[in-house]
Amino acid sequence: MRKLRIFFLVFLLGGVWRLWEYSVWMALSGYSIEADSPVLEKRLWDVFPVRCLRFWPWMLRDAKGLGSFLEQDVPVTVSTQMVSLGRFKTVMRWLTPWIRLEWGGRLWCVSKEGRMWDVAGTAGSPSLESLKGPVWRLAPLERERQYQPSGVFSSQSFVPVEVITGFLDEYKEYGWFETVREITWDRRAGADLFHLKLERGGQHFEVLIQRAKYAGQDLGVAIEDILNRLSQEGGDHLIDATYEGKVLLRSLPSVPKEGSLK
Repeated sequence: MRKLRIFFLVFLLGGVWRLWEYSVWMALSGYSIEADSPVLEKRLWDVFPVRCLRFWPWMLRDAKGLGSFLEQDVPVTVSTQMVSLGRFKTVMRWLTPWIRLEWGGRLWCVSKEGRMWDVAGTAGSPSLESLKGPVWRLAPLERERQYQPSGVFSSQSFVPVEVITGFLDEYKEYGWFETVREITWDRRAGADLFHLKLERGGQHFEVLIQRAKYAGQDLGVAIEDILNRLSQEGGDHLIDATYEGKVLLRSLPSVPKEGSLK
């Protein structure tokens, strides 16, 4: 009698399984993707968990892992929601590049959310055409020469986002800042030090700034006035704003001009 009950139980479970196989009664009834690029949509389908197509409750569990994987693979944000029973929608948006960073001879992008990726090494990347401004270098990062991660990763442990944000908020609106080609961030005597390189009218300038020494003063205006005056004198110059209450000026060795043998 016991064997008979086991036989009927196995028969019943087998019947339910076959019914599910043929009818797929909990299959995904609808799925839409809203992506910034066909490249993103294709990448999603490349890694989409197939089991979710046949049994939509798996999507409730797999959506988070799918989003996390894609956000580490390409510079995007991914969100998935169930819009109705058995129907889901995934939205994929490129991260917005905020600054360009040179590290270890490679060009990286950093978003304001503190995520970072190698422009040439990720599976996809948003256009950099709209990203203007200088290339940043982080002296402590270069000195440590730590292992460079791959994919898209958090930069909060080594990119001083708040420091850079504060600096840009203070100076990016000045006309002279548009000519800055690169900025190196370092620390000197416990304070942030910014080393800017810029070119105006064929002249090369370097500017050293420690914001802590000029609290409450409009250093941006002072730099603009100095640059205008030096443009009348010619030559290349260093503007040193790392002393309280004063700015020192020094001449720089002339940069060889294109076509020059010197």
